Amino acid sequence: MGSALGARRADEAHAEHGVGYVAAPVFGRVPVAEAGALNILAAGEQGVIDRVQPLLDVIGSRTWRLGDRPEQANTVKILGNYLIACAIQSLGEAVSVAEGAGVDSGQFVELLTSTLFPGAVYSGYGSMIAERRYQPAGFTALLGRKDLHLALDAANDHGIRLPVGALLRAAFAQAIADGGGADDWAVIAEQQPR
Repeated sequence: MGSALGARRADEAHAEHGVGYVAAPVFGRVPVAEAGALNILAAGEQGVIDRVQPLLDVIGSRTWRLGDRPEQANTVKILGNYLIACAIQSLGEAVSVAEGAGVDSGQFVELLTSTLFPGAVYSGYGSMIAERRYQPAGFTALLGRKDLHLALDAANDHGIRLPVGALLRAAFAQAIADGGGADDWAVIAEQQPR
């Protein structure tokens, strides 16, 4: 996944050659792709998206048309990943407090994901954090740090601060310094005392 600036540059390069460009990052991992159930984040000229829509339909269950500028799709993807990192951080904090109070972390995560926070992010990463299981990595801490920096750059481009981003930057830096760069990005939860 690339930056918003990268999408703008790709669009310009394609336009110089008279070729349309659509940015189409996705939400979903390999099993979701294999099932043809990705959520596709598309942006570019609508006529160009219309032309490639049959291809997108093969891999995706829905195409979200996010605007006529390709960087809009990349920005949404970056922000989605930023929110996942925020969820991982908050899960790590909550699990630490629960364990400190003597609550079984697995049961705590099951309760949260069965009631307040159903969905793949909380159940998948919550289980990893509760079990302290960060391999095999679905998305590494190194990639998470890269995406965090893309989110911080995007916010900066619009004059917006992301205060939680500074906390996440420190968590990723420490996790990687501790040797967790190749671990799943949920490893940032280990920066929370437990």
